Amino acid sequence: MKTKLAGIQYLGDSGITQICKEAVIQLIHTGEKVQDVKILTFEEAHSKAHALLLTLEYDIQIIIKGSFASGYNGEGSKGYAFVLNLLKQYTGNINEYIVSKSIFERVSSSSLTVKDLEYINSIEPVRPARWYDSAYLYKEGEGKIFSEFPLTIPMALLDARLIELALDFNINPDNAIMSAYRKLESIVKERTGLNNESGVKLFAKAFQGDDPVLYWENLDSGESKGRASLFTSVFMAYRNNRAHQESHHNLSDDIREFMLVNQLFILESDAVVRK
Repeated sequence: MKTKLAGIQYLGDSGITQICKEAVIQLIHTGEKVQDVKILTFEEAHSKAHALLLTLEYDIQIIIKGSFASGYNGEGSKGYAFVLNLLKQYTGNINEYIVSKSIFERVSSSSLTVKDLEYINSIEPVRPARWYDSAYLYKEGEGKIFSEFPLTIPMALLDARLIELALDFNINPDNAIMSAYRKLESIVKERTGLNNESGVKLFAKAFQGDDPVLYWENLDSGESKGRASLFTSVFMAYRNNRAHQESHHNLSDDIREFMLVNQLFILESDAVVRK
């Protein structure tokens, strides 16, 4: 009788811990909802090798191959501690299961069978739970877990007028940010007719004062003043410095500033022209 392979996805590389770490990070980063984590452990001598069987939304199952380890110091153990600390932020359903060498080898070769999964689902988890001890190895770095996530712009949050600039952001962040500032000035000039003004003066005349050209309907005066002051404050605090000095920003700062300008675009789009 022909062996029926399990229809699941395999990520990572059995020999490279970093690739397996990045596979878990990418799943979390792209918004996948981890509902259950089964740690598949093969014990040998004084060390243990680990793979992960993740259950996502809609009962989708994914294997993270077995490049993780415990029982000795090394990249495998550090990577194992890292992913455990990451995954426990998203689910409380984490359990460890002891599997045979043959099953672990089939994990590595992307060839788990339906019977293998049935067996894994039938055995009892390790008790008392010991994965907490492995996770504790990374306790001092727990607050830095998310610093290893990719530095990317959340495209779904962008004003549509900034999409084109965002697509080229990684090539030249400084140019994308400065172009966003210039585009915002042009839009406000066109809407208000204040063609002889620029920068802080432009936004002060457009949004501030008792009867500004652009305003937000159904807002109290305090909130309106707060929104209006954001335009001049951002230009004074960020744009002027960037325009007159050589850029020494890092990518994290650049993304934050671009998203700050994006918020100005969103506020501008909500404002109406005073008749």
